[in-house]
Amino acid sequence: MKNDYSQLLIDVQKKSSITVADVKDVKYLKEEIDFVTNKKISFNTLRRLFGFLQKTNPSIQTLNILSNYLGFNSYSNYKNNKNNFEDWYFQQYLLRIKKLKKIGSTEIKQLKNGIQNENNIVYFAYFISHFIEKNNVTLLIELFKNIDLKNINGTQLHKFTAIISTSLGSISEKKALKIYEKLIPFDSFRDNVPLLNIDYTGLHSTYFQVLEFIENNNANNSDVFFVSLMKLYKSFYIDTITNQLPDLVKPKDFDHFYDVLKGRFYSCRLLFNRINSHTIKNEILTECTKNKVSLFLEEIIPALIITNEYSFLKKVLDKYYEEVFEHELWSSVTTNSIYLLGLANVNWNSQNTQMAKRNLELVELEKIEIGYYDYIALFYHLTALKISFTENNKPANVSVHKALQKLIKKTRFLRFDEQASEFVLI
Repeated sequence: MKNDYSQLLIDVQKKSSITVADVKDVKYLKEEIDFVTNKKISFNTLRRLFGFLQKTNPSIQTLNILSNYLGFNSYSNYKNNKNNFEDWYFQQYLLRIKKLKKIGSTEIKQLKNGIQNENNIVYFAYFISHFIEKNNVTLLIELFKNIDLKNINGTQLHKFTAIISTSLGSISEKKALKIYEKLIPFDSFRDNVPLLNIDYTGLHSTYFQVLEFIENNNANNSDVFFVSLMKLYKSFYIDTITNQLPDLVKPKDFDHFYDVLKGRFYSCRLLFNRINSHTIKNEILTECTKNKVSLFLEEIIPALIITNEYSFLKKVLDKYYEEVFEHELWSSVTTNSIYLLGLANVNWNSQNTQMAKRNLELVELEKIEIGYYDYIALFYHLTALKISFTENNKPANVSVHKALQKLIKKTRFLRFDEQASEFVLI
């Protein structure tokens, strides 16, 4: 590669699909780089690099940002490892490693280099899936013990998670649980597979046992807290427990937890502590001022729907309408679907069934994350059932009730059967 960083500029244009021909293209490229790297690069700096201003030697910080955009840790890393990161060469390398019975330090080093290019993450995920299907637990341990996934961006990491989780779901439960149990102690696996891909559908079976592995592994406070909350979800949705539970206590480091996890805590409080609902709602409004609302409310909205808290649901959505529909890198379709379902229920409760139906039409079920799909689909069909009941549309009511019953049988979320019984046309 040339020392004048020209190849770096070529690769940036390739990735962005923006061929810089005029200043307007530079503007679009800047926006793309800022968005992907979450770092700011000067518009004038880019103009100099592409010859629209008098050229000067770019700083190492500028070269690092451009390299980050390409998926590298630094410009030095880009220069030293670029050949290893080319998509096809990396795929060929993975094919060669598949033939090995064990992986050594040389292979681990090359794999570490390769996954610094975000374009290689999906290939790496399918590579791991191969060893899952082969039930090669020893090799899987070596991979997750030695390879850190912390620098992978959210979008690619979720692709990785979905592929691995699906692979584990495609083998026998006995083999899958053995792999989970062996890999749970490793942060790179625990944080990026079972804790990132929340499998609501398996909450009555395999995933519940995986949660117990996490709990028994003496994981950190947030992991243990998450497991306790998911067990409460099982109690409410599957076991249909309605008893008043003791008020949940916030862990000392609650403020440092992920926003979705904080929201799940308040969701559980809404589900079980009906007597204290006024206090809980006030706390939720306070927390909305301190957290990223689009993530914090992700679990709270379904809890408000299932508990028929339409007034507060309307208040929250009215107040934070613009914030909740922010687009995240990987979760926008899922979160937007949840908030559209919230709006649909608010409009249905206000007797505005036409608007409620429009809200539902915007829900893209087929694009929702795998782990959330059935969970959100339950709310979707329950909402559609309410609308068809109000409109006295028996054909639609019968059809959507059948779809809902099929999902209830699959997930065993019997709570939805209770709710649905009120909206079935005889």
